[in-house]
Amino acid sequence: MLAILPLALLVTTALAVYILRYLPRGTGYAWLTAVLMALITWGGVLALNWYEPQELVITPWRPFDPENADAIRLGWDSIAWMYAFSLISAELAVLMTAAARLRLNSNPATWAANLFIAAAGIAAVLAQTPLALLLAWVILDVLDLLVVMRLSSGWKYTSSGVMAFVVRTISSFMLISALAIQRVDGGPLTFDTMLPQASLLVLLSIGLRLGLLPLNTPYSEDIPFQRGLISFIRLAAHTAGLAALARFPQAGVPAAWQLPLYIVTVFAILHGSVMWLTARNEIQGRPYWLLVLSGLSFICVLQGQPLASLAWGLVMVTSGMGLFLYSARTRGLIVLPLLGALALSGLPFTPAASGWAGLVTIPLNMGELIIILSIAMLLVGYVRHGTRLAEDFNELDGWVRGIYPFGLVLVVLSGWLAAVFGLPGGINARQWLPAILTTALAATIGVISWWFASGGMAFLSANTWPVKLLRGAGQFLAQSHRLSWFYDFLWLIYRGLRQLVRFATVLFEGEGGMMWAFVLLALLITLLSGRGVF
Repeated sequence: MLAILPLALLVTTALAVYILRYLPRGTGYAWLTAVLMALITWGGVLALNWYEPQELVITPWRPFDPENADAIRLGWDSIAWMYAFSLISAELAVLMTAAARLRLNSNPATWAANLFIAAAGIAAVLAQTPLALLLAWVILDVLDLLVVMRLSSGWKYTSSGVMAFVVRTISSFMLISALAIQRVDGGPLTFDTMLPQASLLVLLSIGLRLGLLPLNTPYSEDIPFQRGLISFIRLAAHTAGLAALARFPQAGVPAAWQLPLYIVTVFAILHGSVMWLTARNEIQGRPYWLLVLSGLSFICVLQGQPLASLAWGLVMVTSGMGLFLYSARTRGLIVLPLLGALALSGLPFTPAASGWAGLVTIPLNMGELIIILSIAMLLVGYVRHGTRLAEDFNELDGWVRGIYPFGLVLVVLSGWLAAVFGLPGGINARQWLPAILTTALAATIGVISWWFASGGMAFLSANTWPVKLLRGAGQFLAQSHRLSWFYDFLWLIYRGLRQLVRFATVLFEGEGGMMWAFVLLALLITLLSGRGVF
């Protein structure tokens, strides 16, 4: 049971935080409880790196033929620990910086939701079997939909939540199909014993969930003023897919599908990096940050290096959350986004350094050059968003100014800590050439921007011609293989069903409703009697 102790602590704390809100001065007690318990959980997860508990196996869960049922296992291997530690670090940072967002709908209810989501996200990365992963996916998807519907003040954001839920539900059904195919031909499905047909469905289900296959970003216009809760649930949802990618077998991708999937993913990465670079701020660019880093992890799996994807997933969570929470800014805190950018650069002895092994080989081909260019644009965009003007740090209350920086420092440094103890081989300098090329290219883009405009990154402001050109190119790439047609088709079905339900409601609740009820009853009896039921 030690394997699920962190989950139990998070769920119990979430319930306590939600109840404490009703007490006098309950907001303060709820925040203090959430931070202290999250800190205890953070320390416990860190300790599990050196003490791996026995995995939890739920058997027999099926009343018929229990021995051949697909297993439900949760365990703390190196993959699970690294992603779980990054998630709990991000969660603790959200809670520690929450006081700076009290006027932006940060309250005990959202803190409790954060804790529930953290528990579900960690359960997903602990999943050692596809069936356990499927159950965690469903929980995360339902939580995501409930949060969006609860926080949305307009139909635009609710519709995005519904579309995201539909896409992820399709992804879950693809994973169910893989379970069924494996069951017919080869017994229970595990990450080590996947048949080619089943492995392809598993890979496509993860790619669809990550927004890569095909390109889909239903949250391109996300809920404003939600740096903490929404950022965390987006990261948790993507991490649930990345953990499964890291467990994918090295030769698990069918050879005939490697090149098509590689091309589609590279174009998705290029599109995401352009949109991230030209976004107005880091919150508007958040979906594209997730898209690019998820795409890099996906490329690692296609190249037969699934463990290399861990580096990009780690940077996605820690450097990403460090930037998304950086709302109140001052000159003294500028080192934090720069440290996050350094982790992203992939330079020797940085967290992303080991990720190059899954992306490039020497000599470089066209796809690898596009990847290097995309990472360079991602890096420039990170620095641009991290150095722009925002809320003044000095306007915060005194005690908030004391605790707020610690949350940012914790999540950024946790990325480096997880890289040292969690990545295979730690941080190293094996792939230095692509890192140098990427950094030099990023520096060139930055220097050009300063040369064109003395106002720093004003060259990349929203209304300049380079941004309009880049954004147009990114939108063209997006339209070439995105799911907008599928969304339109789903909305057509939804609107038709809504009109049908509305018509039936008016029909049966009107003055002639009783008559129509008897007519339908008579019709039903006629149909059943014609089939010999009566």
